Amino acid sequence: MYCSIVRNTLLSPSAINKILALPAEDTVCASLLEILAKFQDIKKFASEIHTEIHVIKPILKLLGLSYESKPKFFEEHIKEPDAVLFSSEEERFKSSQLWGTVEYYAKALGILLLKRYGRNLQEGITGFFLEFENRIPTYQIAYLLKKSKAPWGILTNGREWILVKRPVNYELRLLALDLETAMFENDRDALHLFNAIFSLTGLTKTVPNILEEERDYLIELLRKKRDLAQQSLQGARKKVEVYPKLIDIFKDLFGDRELACSESYLLEKKVDLPQKAYAQFDAINEHNVSDISSFLFNKKGYQKDANLEGIFLAEKSVYATKEQLLALKILDMTPNFGNLSSDLIEGLAYFAFVLPYREKNTFVAEWEDETLVKRYIVDNILYGVERSHLALDILQTMIRGRFNSEAGHFTYGNPLIGMSIEDMAAYFDTKNQMGLFSKNPQDLIKDFKEMYRLYFSLSDRIKEDVQVREELEKKLKRYGARIRSAMDIIISTYFSRAADNKKIQDILSNLDSDDVTWENLTKKDWFADAMSLARNNGFFHFDVEFPFLLNSAFDFIFVQPALQYIWEENYPLAEATKAYVKRGMPYLKPGGRMVIIVDNPGDDLMGELRKSTRYETGGQGGFVILKKK
Repeated sequence: MYCSIVRNTLLSPSAINKILALPAEDTVCASLLEILAKFQDIKKFASEIHTEIHVIKPILKLLGLSYESKPKFFEEHIKEPDAVLFSSEEERFKSSQLWGTVEYYAKALGILLLKRYGRNLQEGITGFFLEFENRIPTYQIAYLLKKSKAPWGILTNGREWILVKRPVNYELRLLALDLETAMFENDRDALHLFNAIFSLTGLTKTVPNILEEERDYLIELLRKKRDLAQQSLQGARKKVEVYPKLIDIFKDLFGDRELACSESYLLEKKVDLPQKAYAQFDAINEHNVSDISSFLFNKKGYQKDANLEGIFLAEKSVYATKEQLLALKILDMTPNFGNLSSDLIEGLAYFAFVLPYREKNTFVAEWEDETLVKRYIVDNILYGVERSHLALDILQTMIRGRFNSEAGHFTYGNPLIGMSIEDMAAYFDTKNQMGLFSKNPQDLIKDFKEMYRLYFSLSDRIKEDVQVREELEKKLKRYGARIRSAMDIIISTYFSRAADNKKIQDILSNLDSDDVTWENLTKKDWFADAMSLARNNGFFHFDVEFPFLLNSAFDFIFVQPALQYIWEENYPLAEATKAYVKRGMPYLKPGGRMVIIVDNPGDDLMGELRKSTRYETGGQGGFVILKKK
């Protein structure tokens, strides 16, 4: 049966089992098999009309659903759904006088969107101008649900049936079943599950009741887990004390996941982790890993984000096309357990669906695939620096599970402790005599920037470019590591007296030295002490960790200054906000925006922010927005 479930972000494993435990309607399952079997002879040549007549309508009747075919939609530029679903003919007749209005759809049980048999429901039809009906079907149904306010949507190609819950924001909560696989394998459980979920009873009672029941149960369970986490951390503030306890609680819920960053940190500190077997709790939907972790391990618990559409689509002249939107560079300066990052990925993918291309009859195939466009956003748009090893691990777990990608641009570090390469200029001793074959640090930094500019300009698909990139990569890795060490030593002087100005000059004057000379420097006690200090405090230097910043900047920076973990000491919101603004603003483009997520900024904080002449200050909902001048 589970091989027939091709995608599920709606129901937990225990919810699936509860539905399967309901009495099966064998006559309905037999009729489903008959409908699907009859269609096999013509499926290769079937059009959308054939699919509707021979598969969709017979199955809808079998499910006990009343429907209105080809209803008018209230937005003229949007193709209407193929059907609106009602709980009875009486309800359909009652609503007929509202036909084509918002109220008509709001009174419906759901809407149905159908495609030709077997069409991929996560890909748009590329190759010509993408009108609404040719774009990504899963986003078509999401758009119609958001606009119509209907509670449920069914998207189907006859073979695959997808039940979609109306999105609260942009993420898709859905269950997809492959009826053809169920037919070929005579999987009665899958057919029973389909009927129990997609039928009139399923949509009006079974699924809503189970979702509500599991929600109540899960809230109570998580409250107990949260209390347990807080009790177990009484008096504990050090990460070596905190992480083992929280890892145990996390794995009790989600199973024995790899938490590489946290476990490596504890291994380095010679801290043993509990040796026990873990299994995922079957009442938990893995899709909720970030939300649940935030509820458990944040001081304020889980907090939902605000309106991203007002940020990205408010100024249509700025981000009016897919190309403009998907060329953005965005920094999540406080990624937490991934709540905001996941919303950004889901939101940007949805906005890319809504926006047109710059020119008609153009398309990028990668952007017309729901899975690939989200992976593109992870790989090319989003960056993040997280101060907690555990939060970073959970974020990476979420990215792998929800988006089938690696969070390559999310890394560990304290975003408030570090410096930029430009800051290093204040430490260069221009009078210092360099060695015969050593390069002046100013020239080395200039060359370092130029090498990265060239590196990013080269293609990874052209053979000659690939060879040049590989050679450059070796040099950049070598110089990048040395520059990072130099910056760590400079910052360490704020915490310790182990390194003085003479030692800083030794490091800077040897950035271009041979490997033996550099290795001898790294063996010095003061060098090792500075590196240990940097690791323990998470020194983070943005333009070394994110090298594109050497020649560019971010379009957006998001920050949640009030975010605190349950093991952290309280700190003043106003001071934290100003620290994030001061640290992040140099990495923002002119006209770029820093989005500060805060429940109640207060008059004092807003007054402080408005004093600056470097940016314009505005706000909406739970956001304060600083636009760099």
